[in-house]
Order: sequence, then C-alpha cells, then structure tokens
Amino acid sequence: MNLAETYHLNDKTSKYANFAQLRRKHQYLGLPGNFKTRVPAEMVFTDMTSGRADELYYNDENLLINLEEESDYINTKTLEKFSKYSIFNSYWHIRRKLYLAVICHKPPKSKTEFFEYAPSVYFKAHYIYFSQEELWDRYENVINKVEHNETLTDAEALDIAFTSKFISKKYAPYVVENLCKTFKDAKIEDKHLKLDVKVILSGMILKHINSEIKQEKLMEMIGMRHIENELDELVYEQYGDKLDAKDKEIEIMHKEMETKDKEIDNLTKSKKAYDKLVEKLHTFDDFNSPEARKIINALMLLR
Repeated sequence: MNLAETYHLNDKTSKYANFAQLRRKHQYLGLPGNFKTRVPAEMVFTDMTSGRADELYYNDENLLINLEEESDYINTKTLEKFSKYSIFNSYWHIRRKLYLAVICHKPPKSKTEFFEYAPSVYFKAHYIYFSQEELWDRYENVINKVEHNETLTDAEALDIAFTSKFISKKYAPYVVENLCKTFKDAKIEDKHLKLDVKVILSGMILKHINSEIKQEKLMEMIGMRHIENELDELVYEQYGDKLDAKDKEIEIMHKEMETKDKEIDNLTKSKKAYDKLVEKLHTFDDFNSPEARKIINALMLLR
C-alpha cells in the first residue's frame, strides 16, 4: 500500500495542514503583519493568457502578499512575470496594497530590487534567501538545544519545520530524518505551534523520504497517527464558542425542521382525506342532497 494512502488525511485535516504551512511560513520568513486569509491565485491577463501565483493572501495590515518561490537565478523573464502578476493583482485587489516577496534558492543580487515594466511603471521585489551555511547553523543549533533539554524559541521550533524545505536536496532526507528524532524530544511550550510543526514536518517526510517503510517509521515517531484527534481538540479550543453557537443554531434548525415535517405530515393526511371526500362526492347526482352537503361542508373545513 502506498504510504500517501496510509496516512491520507481527511478533508478538514488537509485544509488545516495547508493553512498551517502558509501561516507559519509567513511567520518564519519574517514577512510584515500576520497572515489573515488566502485568496485565489489564478490570473487572466489582457492578452487572454493565464497565470497562477505561488501564494496569494491578505495580512492584517491591509497588504496583499504575493509570495513567489524561484529555484533559479532571477532574470529578465522572471521580472516580466512578476510585473504581469503585480499589474493584475494591483487592479483586481484594488483595496489592498501589494507586497511582492520572493523566496530565492539561488543568491539574489540584493535584498530588494526595483524593476521597470514600462517607462512610468516600476515594481519592487523583496527577496528572501537562506545560505546553506545559515541553514546548517540553524539545524545544528536545534539539535544541540534539544540534546541539552533546552526549551526552543518559536523561531527554533519553526527551524524544525522548514530547514529541510530550503536545504540542499542532496542532504534533505538526512536532515528530515534527524529533525523527526529531534522533534520527538523537543520542548515547545506553545502546543498550537508544536502541532503546526508536526503537520509541516510530515509533509517534508513525504516529500524527501522515498522509502515507504522509513516514511511510516518517521510518521509514527512524530505522532502523526493522532493528528486528527489533536486537530479536533485545537479547533474546539480556539473556536469553541463560535462552534457551540453554531451547534445551537443547528439544533434550532433541526427542531424547526421537525415542526415543518409534522406540518407536512398533517397536510398530507388532510390531502388524502380531501381526495377521498371529493371522490365520494362525484358519486352523487344531486349535490343539494343532505349527504352531499355534509361532504361539501367537510371539504370546506379541510381547506
């Protein structure tokens, strides 16, 4: 059996995993404000060609953040793509100010870059780059702190989640495996953060570990078998009041539906009685006869 099927998450869990990864990635990259909500990333340009941003979402500071990820060096073609994205997003999300951030896997020329789309149209890109040396330092720091039973900061906890995403693919399987062992013993005080790190780390396992047997072993090591119960607990802890109110609303709706069902049932019975009386009335030649008048009066009452 394929492990992706073995550890298939239900719809609620999958949505939470995607949400957690983007929200924590925003935090990890040090982008402005706090993640608020993801928006559709599809675009249609004036020449009727289409495109899709890697990530597009709002923060809580009225910014629309377009987060791109580039595996190669930034070149003229890349900048033209960013320009088309920026023009569309600035028009389509007119009430939000645009912030273009780019995760670079090759070192950029600088932290920011202005580029000219037209003589009077310029855009600014904010580049994010982690050198391999920095990533190895972060990795070793987390390993050492856990070995010495020290509590991790939020940033260090997120190093467990994301170091293997940015480190060289050659070493990613080795790093993922060791980070799983580290996570098992890691002291992360914020249990919501710890759950998010677990979810993100599980994605790194499936991405970088080829052996299904090893995948299963690592998934068990970080406790992914209990993930859905933990999510249920977390969701009700954070949104319990709203969910309880919704449950009450649903309960009222059910009672109203039961009342409606009874009304419909009574109407159905009345209709059947009405049809029988009409059918009987048709057997009379004289509708003014006493029996016929009784039936007519009964029909009027049923109506």
